[in-house]
Amino acid sequence: MIGKSHLAMAAALAACASGIGGFFYGTSMGRAAEVAAQKRADDAADAVRQQLQGQIDAAAIAAQNKEYQRQASVREIHNETIKIIDRPVYRNVCIDADGVRLLDHAATVANGAGGTPPVGTATDTAHGPARP
Repeated sequence: MIGKSHLAMAAALAACASGIGGFFYGTSMGRAAEVAAQKRADDAADAVRQQLQGQIDAAAIAAQNKEYQRQASVREIHNETIKIIDRPVYRNVCIDADGVRLLDHAATVANGAGGTPPVGTATDTAHGPARP
């Protein structure tokens, strides 16, 4: 026959087993609750991220359209002006007559008029631009 001590021991073992089972059940339920909470937080973060990305995309499209409009309204204007120089390019105190004659010839050739090269040497300094 089973005595009271055996019965008490069986009850204690059953209590321990149910306590251990309850612990593991509670742990698994807690883990499931934590996983569900993390999934909800991740889903909320994804929704916010997608909303912000949509705003960024809309702003980028609006900026691109404004840039296209700006480029369409920009006109390039090229102006050509004739530059008349009224100051002398050279002075008679710096260059002798040969130099003045060479510069005049270079200017004539550069302007496409051709011309004959200067001949001879100068005997005095230039008192102004050479005359053809």
